[in-house]
Amino acid sequence: MMKQKTNIAVLTLVLSIPFALSQTRKPIPVGRYEALSGYKVAHNAKGADVILGKDSLSLFFGEVTKHLPTGRNENFYYSSGDFDVHFKALLNSKGAKESKGFDGRVNILLSDNLDRDSNIMKKIKTKGSLIILKDQKSLKEVLSILNWYDVLLFQAENSSNYFLLKLK
Repeated sequence: MMKQKTNIAVLTLVLSIPFALSQTRKPIPVGRYEALSGYKVAHNAKGADVILGKDSLSLFFGEVTKHLPTGRNENFYYSSGDFDVHFKALLNSKGAKESKGFDGRVNILLSDNLDRDSNIMKKIKTKGSLIILKDQKSLKEVLSILNWYDVLLFQAENSSNYFLLKLK
């Protein structure tokens, strides 16, 4: 009788191991995380569109190209700061042209200093214009200064933060 109880206990234990191991936690799918948090996670398309490397900043710039303004014959960008040459080449490959000075044609602004370029940002009047900002400021500080812009993308890096802002 004792041997029979021991065999039943061992059989139950052996049969319960696979069930216990199958109860591991699964990761949250990316789309669900975006819906819950409200922030877009940067993803880049694979293939010929990828000029930059595989780091997180290149994913940010890949997402920026997806948000370029449409409905205009030509997009012009003005760079008032130090930006990656590869990113400018990526913009040029998407049909955006570099402007030597800030004028009425410019609908994309590349800036690496919010304090210095805040006056230029106020001059942009075309709805849907983009600002690509690289700055040390946090997301809350940028939103308090540029409250007439929507934040489309935000990328935190060690040296500085990157923002993609769209004029409301």
